[in-house]
Amino acid sequence: MRTTFLQLFCLLTLGMLALAACNLPTNRISTAAPTDMQQPVETSTGTQTAQVEIVPSDTPAVTATETQTPEPSATFTPEPTMAEVVRESNCRVGPGALYDLVAKYQVGQKLEVVAKDLGNTYWFVKNPEKPEEECYILAQNVTINGDTAALPKFTPQPSPTAMPYYNVAFKKLDTCAGVDFALFTIENVGSVPFRSVYIKVTGTKGDSVEQVLNAFDLKVRCVLAKNIAPLDPGASGYIYSPPITWAGHSVFRAVIMACTEKNLKGTCVTQTVDVKGA
Repeated sequence: MRTTFLQLFCLLTLGMLALAACNLPTNRISTAAPTDMQQPVETSTGTQTAQVEIVPSDTPAVTATETQTPEPSATFTPEPTMAEVVRESNCRVGPGALYDLVAKYQVGQKLEVVAKDLGNTYWFVKNPEKPEEECYILAQNVTINGDTAALPKFTPQPSPTAMPYYNVAFKKLDTCAGVDFALFTIENVGSVPFRSVYIKVTGTKGDSVEQVLNAFDLKVRCVLAKNIAPLDPGASGYIYSPPITWAGHSVFRAVIMACTEKNLKGTCVTQTVDVKGA
């Protein structure tokens, strides 16, 4: 009897367990498209699965375009300033006859100008036969073609021997016997005396007067006020022109050449002075 009861109890228990199992939720397979992709990632401890989210991009694909290189523009090279020889002239390593001779140029020779000297009496030019060689040529012996404003001014190198040089400037128009004459001041800044001077004054219409002096005297009107002969180094003197008789002489050009010996002999240095609004 006890055995039958136990068997019945076991059967009831099994039946209840079976009914409970029928009410458990079941696993369903989703048919929705996956939004994530799984890719294995290698690690030091093994292979793991990483979640990689794929996000659609609105950025358009980059298309390679052809880049055109602009043509290089031409570089402007200014024309060099040129000097044309108008009378046979020596070209030396310094501005004066005491310097070594580099070359002698004939009329018509064209030379590239490199610079001008501080006294505006010489041009510094290239020797066309040896472009690396340069020399000083007397300004009055050449004509200049081109712009000289940007050219540098050179200080002459020291002369191996005594060097004559001076500074000259227009002072005023003075009067003698009812006519005018031009008066200039001269300062000897060289190392040798000057004993003579030549002056030529030319007006705007081409009229000119000239003379040679063997002294650097000061004249006040028609009276000799100070006798200066010779003009020693460091001294100052005066140069005056012959009477100027033409009208409209407020603008003119004076060419002055001072020499170390009387009567324009020895070593001579020439300068040009332009006078405006005298």
